[in-house]
Amino acid sequence: MYDDLPTQYHIGAITIQPNIVLAPMVGVTDSIFRRMILSLGGCGLVCSEMTNASAVSPRARSRHRQLDYLPEERPIAMQLSGSEPDLVAAAARVVEALGADILDINCGCPSPKVTGGGHGSALLRDLPKMERLLKAVCAAVQIPVTLKFRAGWDDENLNYLDTAKMAEQVGVAALALHPRTRAQGYSGVADWRRVADVKRAVRIPVIGSGDVRDAADALRRLRESGADGVMIGRAAMHNPWIFRQIAQLRAGTQPMVVTPSDKYEFLMHYLDMCHEALPERLALNKLKQLIGQFGIELPGAAALRSAIHHSSGVAEARDHLERFFAQYVETAVIG
Repeated sequence: MYDDLPTQYHIGAITIQPNIVLAPMVGVTDSIFRRMILSLGGCGLVCSEMTNASAVSPRARSRHRQLDYLPEERPIAMQLSGSEPDLVAAAARVVEALGADILDINCGCPSPKVTGGGHGSALLRDLPKMERLLKAVCAAVQIPVTLKFRAGWDDENLNYLDTAKMAEQVGVAALALHPRTRAQGYSGVADWRRVADVKRAVRIPVIGSGDVRDAADALRRLRESGADGVMIGRAAMHNPWIFRQIAQLRAGTQPMVVTPSDKYEFLMHYLDMCHEALPERLALNKLKQLIGQFGIELPGAAALRSAIHHSSGVAEARDHLERFFAQYVETAVIG
């Protein structure tokens, strides 16, 4: 049923297989979350959190872990945002020296905090400046440069085809389009016909992103758009097993049904990894952020989320998780 769909694409000399990839998400796709996703299978590429180009110096990196990674995460893309070509180019050289396989430039983030500084999707309002920035970055590094962008600032200013063609001309190796506008944010519908338009307009790989909620969605989007790959963001927070389920559906087998035991083990392992690597407050905050999106979908889940959000420490959060899942998971598993 899915034999006609592509299974891989190439970014420069790097093969991305499978062609289902994890989107960069600020505060989410750190090394711990990326490794959790990769351990479940079915994900062909992961990306760092979006990092401001002004925050890549050794001193700045001592205050954050946005560019930390481990060898088992390769191939890995690192994403930068910025508005000044020389600054972003200098940051790109640092990222290359850190060992990134791919450098991604963010021209899609709709956050007012980001666009207010001229970063992210704000550059969609000034394509000549975006062109200067991309040219400077492509000239600064040897690793492939990719671009993540949106369809335009708003419905009256749709310029995704111009953006795609310009990026290809200056040397960008692949494109990831979230086919909403900046004005839409994450509301409304992601119009994947725009992904198909871009795929027809350029020769480099095109990856589509947005409104992929389950395995069937991903493969349907891949077929209908003709894209080279699919990028998954928020759905990976809701269901980290989505990548494995896509691989299973593509292979003609029934996608796994995620059990309460699976969910319990994922959350506990994630919390343990965070607690081992981070100060307790930050580890707890990571769990609070994830559980707000995580698809527990069991009676009483809303109360569990509230209890986690009101927890004062990791031990208390662990206790809430254990007591909640005890009614669904064998005691031997919890112990």
